[in-house]
Amino acid sequence: MAAYKGLQIVLGSQSKYRRALFEKTFPEQGCDFMSADIDEKAIRRETPEEMTVAIAMGKADALLPKLEGRDVLLVCCDQVVACEEEVREKPETTEEAIKFLDSYRSGKGARCVNGVVVHNTKTGRRVTGCECATAFWKPFPDSVVEKLLAEKEIFSTAGGFMLEDPTLKPYVDRVEGSSDAIEGLPIAEVKSLLLRASAPAATHVLFDMDGLLLDTESAYTVAQKEILARFGKEFTWDLKAKMMGRKALDSAQIMIEELQLQGKLEAQAFVDEREKILDKLFAESALMPGVERLIRHLHKHHVPMAVATSSHRRHFDLKTTLHKELFGLMHHIVTGDMVKESKPHPEIFLHAASLFPNAEAIESEQVLVFEDAPNGVEAALAAKMQVCHVPDSNLARDLRGNSYGELPSLEAFKPEEWGLPPF
Repeated sequence: MAAYKGLQIVLGSQSKYRRALFEKTFPEQGCDFMSADIDEKAIRRETPEEMTVAIAMGKADALLPKLEGRDVLLVCCDQVVACEEEVREKPETTEEAIKFLDSYRSGKGARCVNGVVVHNTKTGRRVTGCECATAFWKPFPDSVVEKLLAEKEIFSTAGGFMLEDPTLKPYVDRVEGSSDAIEGLPIAEVKSLLLRASAPAATHVLFDMDGLLLDTESAYTVAQKEILARFGKEFTWDLKAKMMGRKALDSAQIMIEELQLQGKLEAQAFVDEREKILDKLFAESALMPGVERLIRHLHKHHVPMAVATSSHRRHFDLKTTLHKELFGLMHHIVTGDMVKESKPHPEIFLHAASLFPNAEAIESEQVLVFEDAPNGVEAALAAKMQVCHVPDSNLARDLRGNSYGELPSLEAFKPEEWGLPPF
């Protein structure tokens, strides 16, 4: 419970499956449940993602009066299923349930969209998130459909199925995403939202640079593929993820060991050859989506910002060639040659935070770090700072999920959910 500032968690859901999963995941929180009585069908939005978040917010609004005087973290969820270009909620008739099941047994995937809201009644902070996962089944016989209809449980769940139903479970082919997101309580997303909702308002911001502010990762990929081709080796995304966020020689050594190039290629020689290729590419680096809007917004509202990048100063100067004025809005810049340790060690973030005015008065969790690399996320957490993860879409799922929040790009950032002035 200490992770959430000692606040009790209340799950606003009548679903017995969500409640069971909650009890299993948060046994130390007790079993405090509430149900919201709202007209969900009256809440419509253009996309399933927007609609589920809106419904979860409606549930939270309905429950807040009942929690007056209590300091808790209220969690509300909603789920719909998208299949064959239609949004599916709980089937209302036998015919509709049969239609749903027929599509699943013919190989159509059921994409489960989960909207989640966490509201901190002590501070008034409200945060939102959405997670999706898709289930696929092997063909199942009419007898399974008949049994599911007779049991009637499918009429109480979005999409008309339950992943763990003993009748249907033997026919599950695969799940793309997490099984708990299929079951209606995406645990990783809920944990991130609980951390964010219970954290203090961010007052200072630190940015990584490569792959977050600037599109430089593609340049690294081009250069590294060119060199490795001579050795008949492939530069994969899994390897790239292990190298990201580290100093040049450290990441080069990891690559050499992973590809078993010891004795054939030295780390320094690899870095030197890569430098020649990168010099031209770096000078043409473009901003990532949402970067300029966010930086100018924070600057307008006098939020102190800094860059903490593993790149050395020469590379930083090259990469920012086209963006000197924008990077000039930062209070300071910390580059990899200014610190001894590489990420995931927290040194670079701790040093960057120490250079803000009145740094001794800043609590570590008041600093918000933006990172795209797993090593950077780990470094920020080790520094006891809040971290927003903005990973490349190719990054494996098992390398995500430990941050205070994850975004597809900085365009999706909602400052007010981190205690910052809204756009």
